[in-house]
Amino acid sequence: MLLRKTIKWTGTILLGTGLIGTALWVSIPRWLPVVAHYYLPEGVTLSLSQPKLQRMGVSIENIALKTGNCTLANLDNFVFSYKKEQIDKLQFNSQQLAIDEQCFSMMPKNKQAETATVPLEINSLLTSIPHLSVNIDNVLLKDNARYQGALQLRTENNGRLITYQGKNAQLGILIKDNQWLEIKQFKVNLPDDNNIELAAEIALPLDIASLPEKGTIDATLLTSHYAHPLVFILEWVGKSGTISIAEQGGGHALALLPWTVTSETIVIEQGRWEWFGLDQPLRGGVNINIAQWQKGLTDLRLTARLNVMTEGKAGKGNLVISIPETAVNWLDAQIPIQITGVVNKELMQANAQLPVKVTGMLTDPTVEFQSGSLFRFKGPVTETLTVTDARLPLAGTTLSSKGFNGRLNAIVVAEDSIWGDYRVHFQGKAIDFLPDNGTWQWRYWGNGNLLPLKARWDIAGTGYWVDHLVSFEKLNTGFDVLKYQHTTMTAPRLSLESPFRWIRDEKNPVFTGKLKLTSQRIDFPAGGFLDKTDFIATIRGESPFNFNVKGELSAKPNIGPIAINTRWDGARLRGQMRWPSQPINVFQSLLPEDLGITLDKGELYTQADFSIAPEQGLIAGGHLVVKQGGMWLKDGVLEGLDFILPWRLNGDEWQLGVKQPVQLRIKRVNNLFEMTDITADLQGFYPATESKPLVLSNVNIAMLDGTLSLAKLAIPQHDAAIISIDNIQLSHLFTLLKVTQFAASGKVSGEFPFFINNNQSIIKDGWLANSSYLTLRLDKDFVDSIDDNNMSAGIAMAWLRYLEISRSWTRVNLSNLGELVLEAEIHGTNPLEDKHRQVKFNYRHEENVFQLWRSLRFGSQLEEWLEKSLSDLGSESE
Repeated sequence: MLLRKTIKWTGTILLGTGLIGTALWVSIPRWLPVVAHYYLPEGVTLSLSQPKLQRMGVSIENIALKTGNCTLANLDNFVFSYKKEQIDKLQFNSQQLAIDEQCFSMMPKNKQAETATVPLEINSLLTSIPHLSVNIDNVLLKDNARYQGALQLRTENNGRLITYQGKNAQLGILIKDNQWLEIKQFKVNLPDDNNIELAAEIALPLDIASLPEKGTIDATLLTSHYAHPLVFILEWVGKSGTISIAEQGGGHALALLPWTVTSETIVIEQGRWEWFGLDQPLRGGVNINIAQWQKGLTDLRLTARLNVMTEGKAGKGNLVISIPETAVNWLDAQIPIQITGVVNKELMQANAQLPVKVTGMLTDPTVEFQSGSLFRFKGPVTETLTVTDARLPLAGTTLSSKGFNGRLNAIVVAEDSIWGDYRVHFQGKAIDFLPDNGTWQWRYWGNGNLLPLKARWDIAGTGYWVDHLVSFEKLNTGFDVLKYQHTTMTAPRLSLESPFRWIRDEKNPVFTGKLKLTSQRIDFPAGGFLDKTDFIATIRGESPFNFNVKGELSAKPNIGPIAINTRWDGARLRGQMRWPSQPINVFQSLLPEDLGITLDKGELYTQADFSIAPEQGLIAGGHLVVKQGGMWLKDGVLEGLDFILPWRLNGDEWQLGVKQPVQLRIKRVNNLFEMTDITADLQGFYPATESKPLVLSNVNIAMLDGTLSLAKLAIPQHDAAIISIDNIQLSHLFTLLKVTQFAASGKVSGEFPFFINNNQSIIKDGWLANSSYLTLRLDKDFVDSIDDNNMSAGIAMAWLRYLEISRSWTRVNLSNLGELVLEAEIHGTNPLEDKHRQVKFNYRHEENVFQLWRSLRFGSQLEEWLEKSLSDLGSESE
């Protein structure tokens, strides 16, 4: 009976225990988070899925720690097992641990109890931890995914080893004999090819509230911004030590920071630092006082002063950054900082007066520029450009990791030895703006002097910068005049036909726009002009420092369009100009009025290539072609003009005729007398020099039934240029000269040595001789008048009344004042008196040919004016 009752109660107890155990097992996801709540930080909760039994262990599909609605950590496929070996081990394995760093900022502040607690002893704590083996295949940091890796913790005979292995992060830590913390490996690959490595050996303190008694931490930083690896060494004994930073391998010592720690403060006093990673070395001192550091990050009180000393050709500079004693709240900071002083580099000098306040979370702070914030700089930027004053008023502007917000203005006054001086104002508003990120809308205005073109200019417009797009929406630039050498553009104005857009993309940058340049008038050196010109151009390229221009120039009444294509590469402007074939008379305004030339018929076209750079000036070349041109001259008419002008211009030097000479061909010129089949070639340089002469050649003119030619004329002239006359008909010449007292017929030839820069003569010792029989006839009334006045002279003149000349020789000299001296010797017979008796006649004549030419000009002018007027009337009637 007793046995039966014992079995009954035993069964009941086992059954109750089983039921309770089963209930507890099934309800683990409900009661375990409640129990864990007392051990977790305030505001953090635990949740897990239903555990599952497996051989020698338990598996849980998901375990999560949350704060509010944010999942702080998530553990997937967690397996706990027991393994019995020489040393019993507890094994923890998981496929992935995902951590969201942003959830830490959402955790509420920990309300610590004010009652004193005894700090935990580190040795007892480590001793109480059993032998563990932890293995997590992948630790994923949500905001720093590049640092994911595998985590392992193993218990070994001499301590506990923790390892972390990932592509960009590796860690190896050994806790040896519960007394030493040894960092065997710590390597992190930072962005932009930066790396940091760290090794340390630290004596563990007695409890968690104490500092280690002594230790050494060595860290190495390899950065792309500095040429050498940097070594950081932290050493301490007791409550004081040093932080030193130097180049690896015994290079420059960059910083030495002595520090002391008490229960209340951490002090860095009279620390020194230097930096050699920039174009010039920087150095200075640092003092930092951190109070109430043991109360946690939210209750720190910070006082700091850092100065930066620089030295350049403009003198020494000292920039001071100071922080008055202020509370440091990492989650909601309000830290005032004063930045004051001067920074010098070579001849550049920057001046800062920046009272700022750092607010918000210190992991992502915002810098608020207070009233009076102003940054200025001045000095040479390039060899030619000097900024005399650049001001950036920053009051009311904020700067964060997202960029600038608020007003973002600038005033720049600069002077360029090549381009001139200018003053430009930018006034804008920024929204989360950094270069190529955010928005900056602005308007701008300014004025200046453009030295190369001797112009005073003004500018105004609007635009914006949104992410990678920079846009000039409006642009209006005016000049008083533009002058280059002796060419003047009156009242030019530059405006936009469509906005300038610059897409700053590294792979596919684009720069586009369309502009219009207008001018009331363009005056050229010789006296010609273009009236009311318009130049409309389309711009396309990669940036304002590399683009192409395709435009057209036109002028009133109907000149153009002239195609102009250019390229600007940031240093040089290259281009081409193509002037299409047009009737020659549309270019009338290009000819000076005092030439007395009126264009009539024919076609003209031209092309030119040019290059402009500050060092070289203007270099250009091309050709001009006139076909079958006709024009009215001041003293006649010209027909059948064919003209080819190859040319080059280098600064002030012209080269006329490059690969082939300048070619002039004219069918007919009627100017006092008719000239036909005119040719001339010109090749060389202007202004001409001894090494670069100008040569006129192949001059031929058919006139008076003969020809006039010039083989060669070189400038500067050392030898006489020979003008040759061949078979000129005297009857035509005397008819042209309208001499009534005598007449001559027959043909003559000769040569005239010609000078253009002789201080005495134009023609010296020229000669003229008959090339066929000549006849000389004197007017009867002229001879009779001589006979009546002087009988002996009349008898002599009777022999000359009609003379057949077999030989004549005339010496010709013409001074540079126009005085012509003819000395003639004539041999012939007078068949009317005695055909067998020889007559020898010596003659000398002096005349100012310049005055004679002017006296003969009036009649021809009247005749040509009438012909031109009748021609104009005929064209109007058509």
